[in-house]
Amino acid sequence: MIGFEVTNASYGYGKGTPILNGITLKCEKGTVNTLLGLNGCGKTTLIKTMAGLYKPDGGKVIYDGKDIHALSDRERSAYIAYVNQHGNHVSDYPVQDYLLMSTINSLQLFEEPGRKQKEMVDRCLDLLGISGMKSKNIGQLSGGQRQLVYICAALVQDSEVILLDEPTSALDIRNEHTVLSTLKRIAEDTGKTILLSTHDPNHALFLDANVFLMDGGKIISSGHSRDIITAEKLKAVYGDGICFSSDLPYREISYMYGSEEINGIIPH
Repeated sequence: MIGFEVTNASYGYGKGTPILNGITLKCEKGTVNTLLGLNGCGKTTLIKTMAGLYKPDGGKVIYDGKDIHALSDRERSAYIAYVNQHGNHVSDYPVQDYLLMSTINSLQLFEEPGRKQKEMVDRCLDLLGISGMKSKNIGQLSGGQRQLVYICAALVQDSEVILLDEPTSALDIRNEHTVLSTLKRIAEDTGKTILLSTHDPNHALFLDANVFLMDGGKIISSGHSRDIITAEKLKAVYGDGICFSSDLPYREISYMYGSEEINGIIPH
């Protein structure tokens, strides 16, 4: 069942060259989807357009039959959670208080977060293995730790779609594994639709994801990761240097995906 659909969407900053050029893509409900492409190809602009932050100059972004740009911010937050590449640059809030802000779409006007919302925060902190940060101020955390908190906020929001712009870019190899494993489980266990941009094609393979390969503001290839993540197809974007590790004169180090169980309760 199609959940998220972008139809012939274009977007440009001012009167310059368009960043997005007639983008069309479909994400089925309960799937993990990845955007791949070089820096500057339009991945971030596309995600912001899908999140409702940019209104396309042409075309539409539809979720579950609704034009997301016709919805109010509150209405849209029930459907879409967005994690940007550099976080929200807050520093004076304790982690728990910051995360409770993500429950606002479940509250009535002037209602304060209660036990239900606090339990949701605790479950999501446990899920990402960062419960120890609960009482710390965000400004005390490293860049990678803050990124985990921002991802946690998207889980707390409990929207039907989670859009993430390079969510692992600030993470070490172990936390990268934690985030990818968690996103994969969320899609499998809750039916949420997830789309993330990444610079690492291996992420798409591990996630068993659908792939949208971008170049020059367009989707030039799409399909399942096992069909798209090939040296031949990636060379069209990344150049002739693309190869498999078996073709290299050295052995690459990688994290053994699936070697650990991530403890916690998936939020419902």
